[in-house]
Amino acid sequence: TCERDARIHPQEIIEFPSVLLDLKTLQTVDEFESFVRPIHRPELTEFCRELTGITQAEVDEAPVFEDVLASHHAWLDRHGLSEDNALMVTCGDWDLNAMFPAQMQLSDLGPMRPIYAEWLNIKELFQRVLLRRKAMGMMRMLRHVGLDPEGRHHRGIDDSRNIARLLAHLLVRGAPFEPTKRLRPKRWHALVGC
Repeated sequence: TCERDARIHPQEIIEFPSVLLDLKTLQTVDEFESFVRPIHRPELTEFCRELTGITQAEVDEAPVFEDVLASHHAWLDRHGLSEDNALMVTCGDWDLNAMFPAQMQLSDLGPMRPIYAEWLNIKELFQRVLLRRKAMGMMRMLRHVGLDPEGRHHRGIDDSRNIARLLAHLLVRGAPFEPTKRLRPKRWHALVGC
């Protein structure tokens, strides 16, 4: 949930996407996507609907975060994915560093699976491999490497697909596949109630 030029509290996750990329073939293996029904601010703002293309009806009919997270856990388990053999890749740190832990706390869930506690920020990898200066946004990164953006920017599943495409491109160029960020242990324990 979001509003133009304003911070709202609490913010809630309204879409939960993942794209599973095989690092050997650089092909998509599977996708997970679900809308999430916000509880504390159930009415999406006009700005949020315009930014994401997500309609009020889509979130009204969606499961709540706890159920979507359980479905994502089942999807991870079906593919045998854990922090030992998989790494989340994001465009920026905000999703897993701030929003996901805040939603876990808001939904009174815990403990958080360790796979969500470290990730590779594609902006940092892009900067390391190609720019040697401050990273740019997703659309500019795609254009910089000659990839046409696919789908709608700020729609989670489309952004996830574009992140996977950028990652594949960078891996072909020899980019290291390793975490760029981890939740601090002190914060991790505070967030999961350990």
